[in-house]
Amino acid sequence: MKGKLITVGLLIWGLQAFATTTEECFYRITKVGENDSLSIRLGPGVKYQKVGVIPADGIEIQVTGPDITIGKTVWNPVKYKGISGWVNRGYLVKDCPNYHTVIFGETLFYVAQKYGYNIKDITKWNNLQPPYSLDAGQRLQLFPRSCQYQVINVRNDDMLWIRKEASEKSPKIGAIPFDGTEIRITGPKKVIESTHWVPIKYKECITGWVNRGFLKEDC
Repeated sequence: MKGKLITVGLLIWGLQAFATTTEECFYRITKVGENDSLSIRLGPGVKYQKVGVIPADGIEIQVTGPDITIGKTVWNPVKYKGISGWVNRGYLVKDCPNYHTVIFGETLFYVAQKYGYNIKDITKWNNLQPPYSLDAGQRLQLFPRSCQYQVINVRNDDMLWIRKEASEKSPKIGAIPFDGTEIRITGPKKVIESTHWVPIKYKECITGWVNRGFLKEDC
């Protein structure tokens, strides 16, 4: 019986690998300690081999198919930075909407109504030109492109340090000058001991975490 269950599980998994997902939301990690990670497994269950991990601050995780309940645990097939496998659904939370993939026949009006956005905003975020026709498979961005951040409250002889993790104790991996610009916030903030930290990308080159108190919008 055990062998039959494993075979059925693998069959379901194989079928899901070929299924086209309609999930438009990305996910991020929750309830994972700062120094821990979420295991990606070959199949839906702790008995399956690990094929990768997602850090505690992991974002842009794609759910690629329907969930499966094994015992009392719900498992989801996911894709994270090129790695596909299964994770415990209890450690994922929606972080959306970020993008919408157009299906044949959809209009810009339909997309705007679906997500509650203004048509003008969507055209601006995606550099769309009249008559705003959409193609099947086209990926629409559902957040502003133009808004970046700049450094504030840093002395002109000092730097804003970029750290590997959201903590003053985390290693420094880069620095932004006191008048630095071209900073993008790439995900949700974390509050660590009353300090608000945000993941950023600086000049499309360095990625890490900075103290949110030293940034202001520049858009």
